[in-house]
Amino acid sequence: MSMYVRKEKQVTLRSMNAQDIEEVREVGQVAWSDLAMHDLGRRFKYPKRSEKIIEAYLAADPDGCIVAEADGKIVGSGFCHTWGKVGWTGPLEVLPMYQDHGVGRKLLGACESQLLERGCTVIGLETMCHLAKNLHFYLSSGYRPGQSTLIMEKVLRHEKDPLDDVREVTIDDIDAGLATVSRLSEKINPQLDYASEAGSILRRRLGNVYVMDEGSGPLGCALLHTYQRGEEATYSSVKALLVDPEAPDPLSVLDRLMARCERTSLEGGKSKLLTRFATADTRMYDQMITRAYVLKGMNLRMLKHGEYDERGRGSITSWAG
Repeated sequence: MSMYVRKEKQVTLRSMNAQDIEEVREVGQVAWSDLAMHDLGRRFKYPKRSEKIIEAYLAADPDGCIVAEADGKIVGSGFCHTWGKVGWTGPLEVLPMYQDHGVGRKLLGACESQLLERGCTVIGLETMCHLAKNLHFYLSSGYRPGQSTLIMEKVLRHEKDPLDDVREVTIDDIDAGLATVSRLSEKINPQLDYASEAGSILRRRLGNVYVMDEGSGPLGCALLHTYQRGEEATYSSVKALLVDPEAPDPLSVLDRLMARCERTSLEGGKSKLLTRFATADTRMYDQMITRAYVLKGMNLRMLKHGEYDERGRGSITSWAG
């Protein structure tokens, strides 16, 4: 028997509902606080996941939000997401006393089944690569390592660069905006479509969607989350930034869209901007360093079904909940 798995505990899986949100937030807080204690060696009460984002997950895909119950109490939860034919799981959270008893594996399997039912040809996730327990769990569940994903952060400051070539997508022009996001997604990978994520940001007021135009059409778009673990949080995050692979200067497009996200974050009272991106091209890292971003950590992208790569340079994509 694996050193990480003990006798299975009996749990029942079901779809989450709105009445479960607070209990799910508490489970996540306990699970992450326990992880921080073991990882960092000190007690730390992790903040609860934003109620807004769980509500957005439920609105986007109720059947993709799954809870594990034991004796009428929620002991774990898992979320899966579909971006075109690309599906991923996260977060996956289980109370400490129910870990290593098969609960996480049942939740993961249920998420995978949902993604397969939706026709996903790519199924993956991201996890913290320095935790052997996490890596063992996913490797023994049939996942294989892919690219590393860098986590970078910038302390924001006032800048006065003109940004007239970057426009905001509003709810009034949402259809045209989502069509642009779909076209850019497909150019990066034919199986990818960020339109559902952009639609959720606009409809649920999670942040902003920006498009950078040129005479011949859009060169890129950015999806900015500004809620981040409660309205009191001091940071926002770039959920995705897509650059047309045929753009003549893709890193310039990246710069302009990041500048717009930074300005919006600062104007909204945020002091930091966080982002995650795959490390296929080290020039991307160099560019972010030039923009005063600091490396904060690294995740590992893992795949169970299909193959996944991206065309072009300058795009930010992450499968992290």
